Amino acid sequence: MLTRIDHIGIACFDLDKTVEFYRATYGFEVFHSEINEEQGVREAMLKINSTDDGGASYLQLLEPTREDSTVAKWLAKNGEGVHHIAFGTADVDADAASIKDKGVRVLYEEPRRGSMGSRITFLHPKDCHGVLTELVTSAPVESPEH
Repeated sequence: MLTRIDHIGIACFDLDKTVEFYRATYGFEVFHSEINEEQGVREAMLKINSTDDGGASYLQLLEPTREDSTVAKWLAKNGEGVHHIAFGTADVDADAASIKDKGVRVLYEEPRRGSMGSRITFLHPKDCHGVLTELVTSAPVESPEH
């Protein structure tokens, strides 16, 4: 089922400033960055380490690109900080269905495109003890894209 912590999503007001903090403080470098129009965010993935299943663990820094995005609304209510936790899985469809069968609400009927070509869905935080939880099936990553 779930194989690793894929990433921790951190909402921020200024992506460049936040990237610089993680670079200067911890030595983390941007592995990948992109704008996800559907989600209304500009993001940077900071690779922390590789994992035994061939994936990796990241910090995902998220800056909203529009005021109506979920991350913008979350920032307005909560300020900067941990937005969600994402678990890696080989099969997001099967694992989401299995978790749904256990009574947890899955937020997307069908998984959507996530960072670096991954397939994702989210679980309702009220069903996960207050934690917005993402399930991620990573796309093969051959080299960093910036």
